[in-house]
Amino acid sequence: MKKVINIDNISVVDEEKEKVRLLLENNQGQILLCNYNGIYMLPGGKVDSNELLEDALKREIKEELGIDLKKYDNLVTIDHYQKDYPKLDGSLLNRKVKTHYYAVKAEVSLDRKNQNLTDREKNNKFQLEWINKKDILRFIKYYKTNNPRDRFFKDELLYVLELYQNNKLIDMHTHTVYSDGELTPQELITYAFKRNINVLAITDHDTLNGIKTIDKNDPLIINSGIKIINGIELSAKANKGRMHILGYDIDIDNKQLNEKMKELRTNSYYSVLSLINQIKKDYNIMFDAEDIKDIFSSIGNIGRPHIARLLMKYKYAKDVDEAFDKYLIKAYEKTRFSNKGISYQECIKLIKDAGGFAILAHPNQLKMNDKELEDTLQNMINCGLDGIEIYHSGHSKEEIKKYLLLAERYNLLISGGSDYHGINIKPNIELGTGFNNNLKIKKLSLVDCIDKRIH
Repeated sequence: MKKVINIDNISVVDEEKEKVRLLLENNQGQILLCNYNGIYMLPGGKVDSNELLEDALKREIKEELGIDLKKYDNLVTIDHYQKDYPKLDGSLLNRKVKTHYYAVKAEVSLDRKNQNLTDREKNNKFQLEWINKKDILRFIKYYKTNNPRDRFFKDELLYVLELYQNNKLIDMHTHTVYSDGELTPQELITYAFKRNINVLAITDHDTLNGIKTIDKNDPLIINSGIKIINGIELSAKANKGRMHILGYDIDIDNKQLNEKMKELRTNSYYSVLSLINQIKKDYNIMFDAEDIKDIFSSIGNIGRPHIARLLMKYKYAKDVDEAFDKYLIKAYEKTRFSNKGISYQECIKLIKDAGGFAILAHPNQLKMNDKELEDTLQNMINCGLDGIEIYHSGHSKEEIKKYLLLAERYNLLISGGSDYHGINIKPNIELGTGFNNNLKIKKLSLVDCIDKRIH
């Protein structure tokens, strides 16, 4: 990516420079800034003649931070035309500075003993400061100085920081150990931070227990500015396929919602037992009583993925997908009508009464034709449905286009997420980027609505 900053439309350039700089973010969500004679900038500096950019970056970082830089990503290259730039001798000139910015997220310890600062840097009290990402944009924007050089550095630094922030991802569909995921809520948040995710919704199946464990005053959440959205994924009765309704920005202490979750927890026991009995009947597959007992002692809700793991343990399936394809889908079709469940009307009402946004999850899993889907969608909208999950790991490009048209036609909010469960449960689905990197969500109308509500 390349950016040209030429506010004054300079056509004649007296001097050209080339530089490299590093945007370094630590695991606490802080960014390292240099304070050089009262001017804030990212660490880095000039590129010597015939020097490779990567070599220049490593050299500058070694000199200023005292550390060896190994891994980094290209962020942006900026051609900044600077009119009447004041040189140290007081003269003014027009110059073009090409700066190559790189970014890395890592926990590093600055080695001040190995710094190799120039005399000018030492005389101008070169300092390094870690600043919380949450505060840094505001800090730079309103930082004032009488140094005329500062105008040029502020313009560029603001652009780079905003670009870095806007390059963050959104994932509005994830699961933890409290339903059928692998990670605890805290582990999921830590992993999301490492995966460059700035907005994360935790949407466990039919339970609020996971989201309730999160301390939103946790230093990682506060310092990084990662936004955690209270969510849930409710299972609704359907004649075919699977219907799930996602709820966002809900009151997790809502009495009716919590009472219903207790009821669904009890219902899930009977559903799992009926599936286990059906698999025994159809395939003569029996599980050890202790394994079944372990399922029922799970801290979260239980369901088909738990049986899938047993099928894998007993070598009847190599992964979760095969367990579903060979056994669970057929068993579920035979037992679904005897299982207790709630209608989509009740799901939507529960979410709305808890102050949340109700979103239809992964519509392709309903197994409906276009007319059936649109008719169902219209009925759901009449019940208060707010939006549709358009971007999902399991959606094709053609399906995404179709769902976008439906969202536009019915003025629905747009949501999306990976449906991340974990590397062992769904090994092909990665947090934030979905299936084979088919997701890269940076903006959603649903998130915009939540932001407006918060502010």
